[in-house]
Amino acid sequence: MFSMPFEAFTRDEDFPFFIQYGEHKETLFMHTHDAYVELVIVLSGSAVHIVDGEQYSIQKGNIFVIGENTQHGYDSPEDFHICNIMFRKRFLDLNSMDIAGTAGFQALFVLEPQQTKTKGFTSYLKLLPDEQLRIENKIAALHKEYHTKSAGWQTMVRAEFLCLVVELSRMYDTSRIENDVGIVKLAPALAYIERHFQEEMTVAELADLTHYSERQFLRLFKEATGYRPMQYITRLRIHTACRLLCETELPVTEIAERCGYTDSSYFARVFQHKCGISPKAYRKDAAAHSAV
Repeated sequence: MFSMPFEAFTRDEDFPFFIQYGEHKETLFMHTHDAYVELVIVLSGSAVHIVDGEQYSIQKGNIFVIGENTQHGYDSPEDFHICNIMFRKRFLDLNSMDIAGTAGFQALFVLEPQQTKTKGFTSYLKLLPDEQLRIENKIAALHKEYHTKSAGWQTMVRAEFLCLVVELSRMYDTSRIENDVGIVKLAPALAYIERHFQEEMTVAELADLTHYSERQFLRLFKEATGYRPMQYITRLRIHTACRLLCETELPVTEIAERCGYTDSSYFARVFQHKCGISPKAYRKDAAAHSAV
């Protein structure tokens, strides 16, 4: 299987982002992505999307995300025009932003790529005509900024891309999920966790948000994220603590509270176990690296 390298689009690892318009008149061979994500917006026409040997019809208004190591390609294109946006996950730490607390974001950017990889291309966003026009205008502005490279273009590209992510997430929230099945139905639970990870919650409460039984919820959650719910919450808490230690001068006790730990000593033990270093040492090490 051919792995399409990110370097085929851009070699700028300091700004790992690329956008292009594409017209496919012939079959696009099966390939995977080498450590980057692809957001695809179908602008016109139709084609057969092939994922791991299975065929799925796509057409104008379909939007989907292809993650790493997913085999896909296109066949039988008819007036098939798309916009491809390729980026490495570190381009924007989207999971640290409030948009991550919406079901739409979790569905489109987190769960759908995983479901496509493990279960096939069974869910995607379908835009209405007025939404299609809004999104086409946004990607046109984004494309112009990226390729014109006027003063401050990198700042504008980040801003325009973030606006696009927010718009798509809102549209998915309101929405017409094309096939509301499988792990994509976990989106409300993941969104709730993102908004309330500092609070205590139970598996029963999270399962209720998805309308799955607790047993189904636990199985699908592990399948989608690789973690049990409480492990996932702990991981999110520690990730947030790392960011706050690096980006703020808040006392460790306050960071512990913001991350859901009322006992700062217990927080320090959990942090040490997960990161192999104490919170204070982590902050000191981060400060030393940023000063270089």
